[in-house]
Amino acid sequence: MKTIDFKRANVYSLVMDLFYNLWVIILAGIIGFCGCQIYYLAFKKQTYTSSMTIAVNLSGYTTSATVTSLSRTIEICETYESALSSSTLKALVEEDMGEPMTGVVKVKQKGETNLIDISVTDVSSIKAYKTLKSIYKNYPKITEKSLSNIIVSVISAPFLPVSVSNPSASTTYSVVFGVLGALICTLLILFFSFMRDTVKNISDVDTMLECNLFGIVYHVNKRKRKIGLKNDGLLLNNPLIDYSFRNSFSEMAIKLEGVQRTKGVKSVVVTSIAENEGKTTVIVNLAIALANMGKKVVLVDSDLKLPAVYKFFRNVELKPENDISSYISGKSDYDTVLLHDHITNVSLVCGNQKHYNTAKTLGGENYKHLIELLCKDFDFVLIDTPPGGVAIDAETVCEFCDGMLFVVRQDFACVEAINDYVINIDSEKLIGCVFNDVSEFKISRNRIEDQFV
Repeated sequence: MKTIDFKRANVYSLVMDLFYNLWVIILAGIIGFCGCQIYYLAFKKQTYTSSMTIAVNLSGYTTSATVTSLSRTIEICETYESALSSSTLKALVEEDMGEPMTGVVKVKQKGETNLIDISVTDVSSIKAYKTLKSIYKNYPKITEKSLSNIIVSVISAPFLPVSVSNPSASTTYSVVFGVLGALICTLLILFFSFMRDTVKNISDVDTMLECNLFGIVYHVNKRKRKIGLKNDGLLLNNPLIDYSFRNSFSEMAIKLEGVQRTKGVKSVVVTSIAENEGKTTVIVNLAIALANMGKKVVLVDSDLKLPAVYKFFRNVELKPENDISSYISGKSDYDTVLLHDHITNVSLVCGNQKHYNTAKTLGGENYKHLIELLCKDFDFVLIDTPPGGVAIDAETVCEFCDGMLFVVRQDFACVEAINDYVINIDSEKLIGCVFNDVSEFKISRNRIEDQFV
């Protein structure tokens, strides 16, 4: 039997899943509340209670006989309750009303007094009222012998109830079921979040994936995006970028330089298994980090299905003749498609036109020749490709490139899908995994804070 490793639980992922599914929890609570209300309306009969209050006194009652009268009230109350629930009175009431008696009769003494409350609860307000009136009319017929020495006077006459007598019970149960529904939904969200087969922690990369950890890129807090990151994007040259974010790419740039010295890696493909894992953001910042080290870097946007590199370099004017597809199709020469961003000192070969049948295009001789020329002129050639789970473009390009970096976003893609893709890549070319958009809670200064970078 497979054991559950609770160490794999990521508190941040669990909390965020609850946050993003808060509307589901609220909806589950509403469904539980409304479901209980509907059940009570459909299956539980509403009841109405008509009541009256009578005073019981001994015949010849005087002030001096008060103690004696009150001492007998309990006995009288018990006798009344027995009489009112007897089959004899029930037969008299049914005969008087001309229909079966379905109400519930209750007799209760008011504290240590000679006052007695008599109530009838039934599914109909009119029926409860008529039953109580009939009881008051007919009970002397069965109590005149056993209680012949008492006088009964009406303090409050029977009334016709206008509202149900049991709404509080249904409301209470509805609230309980609403809370229970929200709680069950919360537990289910936590369970499925925990059981989701994704890479949740940094340690999961080495233990669950068929590739080594190359670098970690921490999540950038959305609060910081509001104050300036939105306009310039998540780029290292943005002065509002935190040190940890910048340091992550500086460390990866140093590592990549080491891989180049030891293995001669110059052209590197960057891809992921799914869309929205941040591979383009990673490759752009890695290129800037290498350029900051004084390396001559060119960034090639080979994601012809959905090009996005040009969006990060707004100072570079991209004309139709500068599009990478123009070179591949033979319409433009090498110098025309090779652009340069003077702010980041990164060269570009990119485009903004969407294309189809890209695997055949990227596997053609013109594209291969382009990569060969770039490898001669630059220290590093970084190539952005479509996600591996969407197209085979990355595998096609990787055949004539030196290495591949695989971007894995935290708690995003399925581990099985990642490994199925990675094992088909030449292990000699697989440089490692970039664990992206990482967020976690940590204990610091005796409080829990989220690690945002």
